[in-house]
Amino acid sequence: MNWNDDVDIFSANSAKCPGCGSNIFFNEKIGRLVCSFCGGIFTPETLEPTGYIEKRDIDEAGEEENNKQEFVCDTCGATLVTDYNTSATFCAFCGSPSLLGRRLTKQFRPDLIIPFKVSKEQAIKNYRAWVATQRGVPKAFTESATLEKITGFYIPFWMIDADCTTLVGGTGQIDNGDNTIANFFIDRTIRFHVTKVPFDGCKKISDILMEAIEPFDYKDLVPYNDLYLPGFYAQRYDKSAIDMLDVIGIRLDSYAENLVKQFSASEYDKITTSSAGSFADNFSQLYALLPVWFLNIKYEDKTYSIAVNGQTGEASGSLPISKAQVNANVVKEVFRWLPLYLCVTAVVAALFALVSIDRGIYLQLFLMMFGMTSLAGLTVFIPFIRKKVRFLKFNQTVTIDKAPGVEEYIDYSGKIDMEKKDLFSHISIKVEGSDQEDRSMFRLKKRTTLLELILRQFFK
Repeated sequence: MNWNDDVDIFSANSAKCPGCGSNIFFNEKIGRLVCSFCGGIFTPETLEPTGYIEKRDIDEAGEEENNKQEFVCDTCGATLVTDYNTSATFCAFCGSPSLLGRRLTKQFRPDLIIPFKVSKEQAIKNYRAWVATQRGVPKAFTESATLEKITGFYIPFWMIDADCTTLVGGTGQIDNGDNTIANFFIDRTIRFHVTKVPFDGCKKISDILMEAIEPFDYKDLVPYNDLYLPGFYAQRYDKSAIDMLDVIGIRLDSYAENLVKQFSASEYDKITTSSAGSFADNFSQLYALLPVWFLNIKYEDKTYSIAVNGQTGEASGSLPISKAQVNANVVKEVFRWLPLYLCVTAVVAALFALVSIDRGIYLQLFLMMFGMTSLAGLTVFIPFIRKKVRFLKFNQTVTIDKAPGVEEYIDYSGKIDMEKKDLFSHISIKVEGSDQEDRSMFRLKKRTTLLELILRQFFK
């Protein structure tokens, strides 16, 4: 294949899927060409297949699925699948009672399911215990009348398997122990395999919230069976695995960076890394239903979501903080910066007061200058505090837990291969607790601060 042939592969006229003939597009997050029609994944250079993302539940429902029904919300469009003996009176996503029941229209055949193990009562108890660890959550979020609407859902997840190759760059430092630091350029290529990394396939539920109640214990994964459905609802997926390749690529990149940091912890005292490019091969996916107790709560014209893992009982949510707690935090923020403000104005006043030759009136002059600088400084301090308070009020929500690390999903039965090409950069030295670059290795002298000069003048 010559140079012109390489160009033709990516041209508008010839970039076609080898499997179905549809257009294929390059996805930079996974470094591969993807066919959105048939789900094929190919290498850009040779168009060799490196995986396949199957489309699911696109055909009409068959006779074997006549035991199931679906409810469609006229308000938000959510589609819930359940058995004929389970009714729905309101939509757990928007709270609307406008639900239309009908015969199942499309196939509903997940591969796997984790059955519910946590009861509704236990889910509410776990959620309240979690809220008790958060300061200032409004009482409306723990009232029984509100929590009684919590609903058991089987949420659709795509479980992704892939062989990952990631280029990771960055910097590393080694403390030599003699006031010098050795600096290095990090250049790593890491290859590893992940298995059953879960990605929420429901648009109406926050991905961050679902990650917060991970991990699920996969020992309870069983082949899907309709017998697990009675009494619960199953959400149809509205995000296919193809639609989520960007999200999948970002998460796999973060796993690679974490692996480099873990492997390099014994080599470097300080390390910073970032992905310099990645690709994934041998993509495959399973379509699984995982149990979640879920509820949307409307509070002061905003909607907040809570979730409890229906298998492990892990609870989390996106919750506000009460106005009383917000006001208390604002007061704390003011008193946090007030001492620094007073200290700065005192130093400035002391500096101006030094112009007095008569030490007898120094105290009076200092107090007068302190009052003047304090009043003048308010023109800067008050806007600064207002900005801090606005930011504080805007961000006053409960912090959701982060997604589990790579250790939960990496396949330890396979080989983790890391090619190391780190290079020495230079030597730097420590100056007053920080690193000061000094390629010539001359030690910098400690500098005298302005405050020290003022104190020396006053107490000499």
